[in-house]
Amino acid sequence: MSVFLILLAAGDSKRLKSNTPKPFHIVNNKTLLEHSFNAFRNFNEIKKTIIVYNKKHKKHLNKLYLQNTLKVIGGKTGKKSTLKQ
Repeated sequence: MSVFLILLAAGDSKRLKSNTPKPFHIVNNKTLLEHSFNAFRNFNEIKKTIIVYNKKHKKHLNKLYLQNTLKVIGGKTGKKSTLKQ
């Protein structure tokens, strides 16, 4: 059985009142997106990770080296991003 992991990484950080998009905030020398991605690293059942991102944040995403991923531009809301996949 093939399992795909979908990480929603399109947050704007409006509630955080930050210029840095939420998935790309640094905590312990890694972005929140990297922490999420790495949390599933040992699940051998996951064949590919789909990262749903905000097209405005592509420059942040391109700085990260995340193996075996498919990057997809999300919708206007989290719900629409999820349904898009």
